[in-house]
Amino acid sequence: METGALIAARAGAYVALLLVAGLPLQALAAGRALSGRMRAALVVLALIAGAASVWWALESVAAMAGLPLADLDQPTAEAVLAATPLGAVMEWRLTALACVAMAAVVPLKVLRLPVMALAGAVALCSMALTGHAGASEWALHRWADGLHLIAAALWIGALVTFVGNALLRKADVQALARFARTGSVVVAVLVLTGAINTLAIAGFPPVWQSRWMGLLGVKIALFALMLALAAGNRWRIVPALERGEVGAEARLRRSLLLELAAGLGVVLVVAVLGVLDPAA
Repeated sequence: METGALIAARAGAYVALLLVAGLPLQALAAGRALSGRMRAALVVLALIAGAASVWWALESVAAMAGLPLADLDQPTAEAVLAATPLGAVMEWRLTALACVAMAAVVPLKVLRLPVMALAGAVALCSMALTGHAGASEWALHRWADGLHLIAAALWIGALVTFVGNALLRKADVQALARFARTGSVVVAVLVLTGAINTLAIAGFPPVWQSRWMGLLGVKIALFALMLALAAGNRWRIVPALERGEVGAEARLRRSLLLELAAGLGVVLVVAVLGVLDPAA
């Protein structure tokens, strides 16, 4: 089994799906229409998410068959996809991604953004039907995982939007201030659903010495770093920008880039956690 390739495929699918869902969700939450450039980027991201998902599915099938991907043949892949929920998950995900791409180019006017946000969220939440959550007998686990993914997508989508604004033009101070309220809800959802997910996967008491728990600690540390950076932006850098302090915009760019890097680090850790046994 090519664990490294499976982790890379999971990470690629997660990042692309988080952006496909997060960018429209952020625009919807901010009450702003997507620009033509952003819609074109979402079409590309939907294609990347589809390709990464197919790679992830094939790596998963190869892992289940105990084969390297190079030795996986079409009949085996089709049989495993038909016999497991993975085939249905892929159908739902690819259909939702196609809806995102079509909504970006078809003149839907006021319906475009809600359709793209909903389809992106469906594609992303299909990840909750796989891995530990998909194998769980606890339905609340899958619901919690889906909400966790949507909250994470909204945060990542906002960060990418803010970083783009800060790098390509002037930072949008008003948008940053408005997202502070949304961000508080996002953090609360992430903490609550994260606790539910951890309890459902690791049980109680968990195996503290396991590699899974060690990596969970890394994820929590990265999440804490994101929180600290977000708090610094809200209470220190944004007020400095509003006062017109010299160097405040450069500080904001550095802080946003570091926060986004920490977020991507969380995604990579999640990709690894999904292939580990929490009790091993």
